[in-house]
This record gives sequence, C-alpha cells and structure tokens, in this order.
Amino acid sequence: MSKKVFTFLIPCFNCDQFIFRNSLKLIKKINQTKIHYNLIFLNDGSTDDTLIELKKIKSKKNIKIISFKNNSGKSTILKFALKKCQEGIVILYDCDLPYFSYLTKLIGLLKKGEKFVTIDRRALDSKFDKSKLNFYQISRYLISKGVNIIISNLITKNFQGDTQSGLKGFYIDKKFKKEEFISTKFFLDAEIISYFTNRNVKVYSIPINYKISKQSSIKILNLSNFVYLYELIKIIIFGLIKFRN
Repeated sequence: MSKKVFTFLIPCFNCDQFIFRNSLKLIKKINQTKIHYNLIFLNDGSTDDTLIELKKIKSKKNIKIISFKNNSGKSTILKFALKKCQEGIVILYDCDLPYFSYLTKLIGLLKKGEKFVTIDRRALDSKFDKSKLNFYQISRYLISKGVNIIISNLITKNFQGDTQSGLKGFYIDKKFKKEEFISTKFFLDAEIISYFTNRNVKVYSIPINYKISKQSSIKILNLSNFVYLYELIKIIIFGLIKFRN
C-alpha cells in the first residue's frame, strides 16, 4: 500500500520579518505528525528579503522554493503550483500560519480519509471574540460575512461555511489538475470548494475560536479592493454558468 504524501503550498509575499521563523515552526509541527510531506514555498514577487530568508531553509529534499519574478496574485501562483503537484493530498496554508493549533487535527482528518477539510469560521460551533473591537475589525468582520453569504448562496453547493480561511486540505487527481479556475487574486479557495461540492464531495468543517487582527495588509479603504470586487463578480457569473450546468 502506497504511503500518503502531503504537499503543503505556502504562498508568500513581503514577509521577510517572520517567514524564516514561521517555516521552522511549521516544519517542527509537521514532523510531529509523522507524515510524509513536501513543503513548497511560493514567493509571489516579493520586493523585500523574503527570498533570501526562504533560501536559509532550503536544505532538505522535501523543501522547495518557487519564486516568481513579478507579483501575480495569490490565486495565480497557487494555480501554477497545483498543476505541478502530484496526485494526492494538498494543504493550502497562508505564510503567517493562521489557526496553527488546529493544523494537527486537519492533518489527522485527511489521514483518516476525509476528502476535503477546512477551517470554518462560520461553523455553528465556531466562536468569534467580539470584545474590544475597533472600527477596522468590525468592518473586516461585516465585509467577510457579506462576501461569504454571497459565495455560499451563488457559487458553492451544500456548503454554507467559510471559503476564505487560510488553512484547508484536499485530495487532487488528474481531473482536478485539468480544471481551469478563473481567480487570479483572492477567490481561488471559493472556486476550489465549488469544484468539490458540485461533485458531491463533503467538506469537513473544523470549528474554531478566533479573533480578527487589529491590523492587516488588507485595507478597507483601498482602490485595489475594486479589483477584488470585479473578480468576485466574474467568478459568480462564470461559476453559475459552469458549475450549475
């Protein structure tokens, strides 16, 4: 019987202040689970010393760095990497390691045979810490909830949970690798969940206790948000046509 190999895809952009420390932390945690894995860091055209920091950890055969010359967007670099992945289990994980304490549980569920496992801030048992929220946190929460409602009602099938969490894992095969996704920036996660749910694959949700950071690279009042809005509309239109046929 062949051994299950986990491929971790870690998109990175201008994170030289913490990426080396986080990579060591992640490797230590993964080793504790005793799985066979490949760790692939995707440097999305960083303009700081992210690539230099990443090269410090490239000492093992199962660790790889793919560096893109220009910033193409999280979805774009993940789509490229997914095409290169071998068939099997893939885990998408943001480089700031959100929900780190839940990683072992997610890996365990995938080892047991679950086909799609995701952190789900919208799960019924998830608890959001609403104490001492500032304007930014309230805005992020309301916008995130609104986007989630739109996606769950118009794109995904039989899944009303959180599509945008930074930690999820699933099985890919030849059919998945041939699929052409639309997102280039931010909504590949939603498209992937839509792909699986429209093929009647159950999404296993992990409820969590969570907070919203008081600051983030994602700004509420920023013209770049119109790019995300345009992409969301495009995904909804094409998603309704493609996956609901």
